[in-house]
Amino acid sequence: MYVYDQAHALAKAIRETDEYKLVKQRKDKVESDDMLKKMFTDYQTKQFEIQKSEIMGQPVSDETIQAFRQVHEIVLANPTLREFMEAENRFGTMMADIQKILVEGLSLG
Repeated sequence: MYVYDQAHALAKAIRETDEYKLVKQRKDKVESDDMLKKMFTDYQTKQFEIQKSEIMGQPVSDETIQAFRQVHEIVLANPTLREFMEAENRFGTMMADIQKILVEGLSLG
C-alpha cells in the first residue's frame, strides 16, 4: 500500500502548487458566471467534435473548422476565459512533466 500513500502525497503536493491554485481559482471564476461557462462549454464541444473526427479518420468540414475558429477568437477575446485557458496550459505542462518523470523512472529497458 506504500505506493498508494505516495500517490496521495503527490496529489497533495500538486494541489499546493501555484499552477494548481491558479487554474482552480480561474476555473471557479468561469464556472460562477453562466455566460462564461456556456461559452467555454461550447468551445470545448466544438474542439472535441473536431478531435473525434480526426481520430476516426473522418474529414472535418471547412464549416466546422470555421465555426471553431470563430468561437476560439471569441473565447480568447474574453480576458477571464483567456486567463483560464492560459492557466490550464501551464498546469497541463506541469502535469506532462510529472508524467514524463514517472515514465522515465519506470524504464524497463
